Amino acid sequence: MPEPAIGVFGAGRLGRAIHRTATAEGAFVHLYDARRPDQWDAAPVPDVLVDCSAPAAVAQAVALSARLGVPLVECVSGLDEERLRLLDAHAAGTPVVLAPNLSLGNYLQTRALRHIAEVVATMERAGITGAVPEAAVLERHPATKAHRPSTTATRLAQEWLRHTGSSAADVASLRSGPAVSDHEIRLAWPEQALTIGHQVHSLDAAASGAIGAAGWSVGRAPGTYPIHEVFDDMLATMGGAVTDRQEDPR
Repeated sequence: MPEPAIGVFGAGRLGRAIHRTATAEGAFVHLYDARRPDQWDAAPVPDVLVDCSAPAAVAQAVALSARLGVPLVECVSGLDEERLRLLDAHAAGTPVVLAPNLSLGNYLQTRALRHIAEVVATMERAGITGAVPEAAVLERHPATKAHRPSTTATRLAQEWLRHTGSSAADVASLRSGPAVSDHEIRLAWPEQALTIGHQVHSLDAAASGAIGAAGWSVGRAPGTYPIHEVFDDMLATMGGAVTDRQEDPR
C-alpha cells in the first residue's frame, strides 16, 4: 500500500519534523502556511491533513480539511471547549484523530498506568488495606509552553481516577529546561514508592506518531478517534496479522 500524501498545516517545529521524517520515508508532504491561505490551492490535494498549528488556527485547519475533503489529524494541545466542539462537529462528516500527544512512549506510559491502577484497585477490593497509593503527576516543558498543566498530564490524572476512583493528590507543572517534555506519575505508599516516567528529547518521536496516525485515518468512517484508540487498533490489527502468519501451515 503506498504511503499517503500528507498535508501539514503549520510550519512550526512539529510541522517541520513531520515533513522531514515523512519525506525521508518516501512520502509526499506539503506544508500549508497558516499565514498564507492564498497559496493553499496551489498544492496537490493530499490524502490527509495534519494540524500542527496553534489553538487560534484550529478553525482554519478544520475549514481546510473540509474544503479538501480529507481526514484531519489534530495535534494541537490545550484546546478549549469551543474548539473541541468545532472538531466534534467536523467529525460528523470526516475522520478526526485527536492527538495532543503523539509519542509511542506516552501511549506505553498510559497503558502501564492503567494496568497498575487496575491491579491496586483490585487488591484493595480483595482486602489489602492501603493497596491504592497516593498519586501525583509532574510535567515539565520549556518556558515557551503556553498553558499548564499540559493536556497529557491532565489525562494521566484522569486515567488514574477512572481506574481507581481516587483523584491525584496534585498535578504539578514546571516551566524550565530544554525541549521537549517530561511526564512522571509518582505513586507513594507509606513504605515505598514507584515512578513511571517518560522523557521526550526530540519532536521526531511525535512526528513518527503523526505519520502513523495519518496513514491510519485514510479511508476511515467519519468520527472522532483519540490517538490511543488509534494505537490500540494498530496493535490489535498487527497482533492478528502476526498470529495469522504463525498459524499458517504453509
